[in-house]
Amino acid sequence: MSRIRIEAFLEKEIGLSADAVGPDVVSRAVRTRMADLGLLDVVLYHKILTTSEKEQASLIEAVVVPETWFFRNKKAFRFLADYITGTWVKENPGRSLRVLSIPCATGEEAYSIAMCLVDAGIREDRFHIDGLDISETALIKARQGLYSTASFRGDDLSFRERHFDPEDDGFRLHERLRRTVRFLRGNILDDQMLLYQEPYHVIFCRNLLIYLSPRAKTRTLETIDRLLSDSGILFLGHAEREVAVSWGLVGIPEPGAFACRKERRKAARPPYSAHRSHPRRRRFERVGKGLESAPSVAPAAPAGRDTGSAVPELSPDRKEVSDMGKNLFDQAQALADRGSLTAALDLCRSFIRDQPVHAGAYFLMGLIYETLDKEEEAEASFNKAIYLDPNYSEALNHLSFIFENRGDASGAAHLRERARRAFQQEARG
Repeated sequence: MSRIRIEAFLEKEIGLSADAVGPDVVSRAVRTRMADLGLLDVVLYHKILTTSEKEQASLIEAVVVPETWFFRNKKAFRFLADYITGTWVKENPGRSLRVLSIPCATGEEAYSIAMCLVDAGIREDRFHIDGLDISETALIKARQGLYSTASFRGDDLSFRERHFDPEDDGFRLHERLRRTVRFLRGNILDDQMLLYQEPYHVIFCRNLLIYLSPRAKTRTLETIDRLLSDSGILFLGHAEREVAVSWGLVGIPEPGAFACRKERRKAARPPYSAHRSHPRRRRFERVGKGLESAPSVAPAAPAGRDTGSAVPELSPDRKEVSDMGKNLFDQAQALADRGSLTAALDLCRSFIRDQPVHAGAYFLMGLIYETLDKEEEAEASFNKAIYLDPNYSEALNHLSFIFENRGDASGAAHLRERARRAFQQEARG
């Protein structure tokens, strides 16, 4: 009972869904805090939690485990540079660009935005970036601007030579770029957060929604809507764009960017129950989490806990094989979380050889191919997922973006309408 109450506290305070991140993540955080306090009784710990604001903050810090690095998902930053230099600057002469990174974790995303803009020719005095996070520990590190080699991944690290100086065992970002970012502590569920700030022209909020309860998702999208300027751009994670589009934002058909635009005139939004998480969506809304930018509002949860399947009920003598297959799929999702895309694809193929009618495995392959900019392979994988599950709304939406990107507006509209009907069917069921 105390465990359930602790999970309820985390959902109330930061919107964290224990079902989304996995109860083991919360349990580990609680055990860590109990060990630090020298406690063995979880009931006693719960009593302390309910009476101590300090312990409440400590538990949140223990749950928050940021996993991020510079220029994670480079396609989003390439699109940002093209949009700002090709469109925004021309439409907003003389104005200063305002960007928000939430949650900003230890600052890699916010500073990546700054480097991206400078490298695109935007002067430091022509943009302002706010990074907001609930973790003061993460913010302290972000303000220091000193990073270890773990924050630098990928083959192209030329930006490190341009914008960092070696220091001790790490690299410190140049002061002129650190001054472009203001780091603030805040909770996106707080209605007063950034209440009197000017709207932001661009918001990065990647891989936050996947960890939130349905109610917290609604409040988060409402806050983003308040903070985002008319025609502003919102960058999301792989599995989140669908939620934002069904909520009322307009998807931008740029492969790999996972961006949406706010319309100048708000469209009527369907009730959020139209896209509440249901068993199948909960299984896969975390798929591809690690392909972009991980938040610090929620931990790097073990993905694919409940994989499910379209296969009929298995007989007892095949259960061991089924369990092995589930583990293989879990491993594929975990590899994708870490950015090991080729290895994740190999495991998906092995998994599908044993369970060829698993729609979720094809969907995962489609997400990975999409990130690798292999549009034909992504389309084929999404089509297979839809063949196995005609109401697989996530696959329908991703496929619609592929159609739109190649100029097939009619086909894209048809797929979006199918996705909309699938949402409605899920809401009724």
